Amino acid sequence: MRKRVHQIKFRLDDDELMLLRRKLRESNLSMAEYFRRLLVYGEIKIYPNAFVADLQKQVKGVGRNVNQIARLAHISGKVSLETLRQISAAQEKIEQQLERLN
Repeated sequence: MRKRVHQIKFRLDDDELMLLRRKLRESNLSMAEYFRRLLVYGEIKIYPNAFVADLQKQVKGVGRNVNQIARLAHISGKVSLETLRQISAAQEKIEQQLERLN
């Protein structure tokens, strides 16, 4: 059985329909998901693909650094201060970009 059983219909003029279609294209969401998010969160935030790709690249980089440190610590029991500084800087940059998302 479907979880969502209630259906709501409403009318739009031509301009409103064009605006809705543009926003749906930009958000890459279905109409139903778009309205659900709008209902729950009050707004839909759309981020440029380049911004999201850069953030993903940074997160992957931090993950690689953490893996390298874990291997180094396991093998030698030592981790350089410079390596820790690099990870800290990368993490700070990611946190700043995440704050911009809000």
